[in-house]
Amino acid sequence: MSHLSKIIILAGAFVSFILGAGTATGQEIMQFFVPFGYIGTGAIVIAAILHMWFGAYTMDVGSRLQATDAKDVFNYFCGKYLGFFFYWFAQLFMLVVFVVMISGAGATVSEHFGTGDILGRIIMAAAVLITALARLNTIIKILGIAGPIIILFAVIVGIGNFDSEGIRHSNELISELQLLQATNSWWQSGFIYSSFVLLIAVPFLANLGKNETNRRTVIFAGIVGGFIMLLGVFAIYTGILSHIEDVQDKGIPTLFLADQISSILALCFSIILLIAIYTTAVGMLWTVSLQFSGGNPTIYKIITIALTIIGFFGGALPFATIIDLVYPIVGYIGLILMACMLYRQFINKGSLGKEGI
Repeated sequence: MSHLSKIIILAGAFVSFILGAGTATGQEIMQFFVPFGYIGTGAIVIAAILHMWFGAYTMDVGSRLQATDAKDVFNYFCGKYLGFFFYWFAQLFMLVVFVVMISGAGATVSEHFGTGDILGRIIMAAAVLITALARLNTIIKILGIAGPIIILFAVIVGIGNFDSEGIRHSNELISELQLLQATNSWWQSGFIYSSFVLLIAVPFLANLGKNETNRRTVIFAGIVGGFIMLLGVFAIYTGILSHIEDVQDKGIPTLFLADQISSILALCFSIILLIAIYTTAVGMLWTVSLQFSGGNPTIYKIITIALTIIGFFGGALPFATIIDLVYPIVGYIGLILMACMLYRQFINKGSLGKEGI
């Protein structure tokens, strides 16, 4: 496989892993960026820079550290005791995000097809379980291919709904609407959005990096993945701002936006949303099961099945409410991890082995 192909696959896997139900449906964007109107663009820029940085740095550390356990990665970043806390907190939060993905699948199927949320949860849980029981290489290939497709549709939906007049009036309308808001200021949203993503991304990105020996490949993949991810976020953000009055009470804002362009596109996008949810859920389930199983194939299968059952029943909780309650809190905790990583990279690098690029 060529150097460029590896970058694309790794960047696509990065995007697919973090571009799940919260982002692709527009709920995270509605709560982290839209409430600040125009200035929400500044928050997206902050988040983009941080995504590119931690994507490149974490995969690079994974490549050089060659850790068999994510615990070693957290210990490198934060030290023995704080690293131990973040390791277990990340596992717990990934399980919560997995539940959010199943809930998002139920909400998507219910809102577009009108069948109720149980069918969506059943289909998603079954698909994720089957995939998570496959080999790592299979998962990475699926995630790598799905990522660019998801972003492409997100950009189409966002740009297709761009309305300069609607955006001009959005600031006035936002002040009158009672939108769920993740933080109190736009710059905080940029940091918090990235820090909660960082917490769950570290184990996955480190594992991605571990399987690639060329540091240039993982560094460029992290930068490209972070940029592409936030490009999709910005496109959805502009689309929502253009129609804020119409989408402010929608459970799946992007599905409404897709329907404004074409009912056929809405059908296609509902499938794309389910793919976005599926790719993130697979990554979460695979990562948590791998950590808890300690590499034992039989234990891995048992844990994977047990967590899938938990995800199915937990997915009955309201989708938007879970995001509003859990993500900001985890984001503030994730800022500590971010500070530790900055200290480790720029002040006290320690020893990682392969230092040459």
